[in-house]
Amino acid sequence: MILVIEMEDIKKFEKREKLLLELEYEFTKKLIRLRKDNDLSQEKMAKQANVIRETIARIENHMVSPNITTIIKILEPVGYTIDIIKIKDNDNG
Repeated sequence: MILVIEMEDIKKFEKREKLLLELEYEFTKKLIRLRKDNDLSQEKMAKQANVIRETIARIENHMVSPNITTIIKILEPVGYTIDIIKIKDNDNG
């Protein structure tokens, strides 16, 4: 069996991966801003969320993609949660 990958499929994949990276980067920027706006160190935020400080550091340094439970644990003590919102249509597909 020969697998044929079309150039168009590769471009779609690359475009989608780029979008996902951009969305994760923007989320992380907002998380850092939220922490700083609430005058929280990584240590203090970690204690409030009942996670280790390294978890916060790894997320902020784009070393890991946190799971949903971790995100909720981090956001809840400062009065936030996550939601599902539509991605702005900028020719995503």
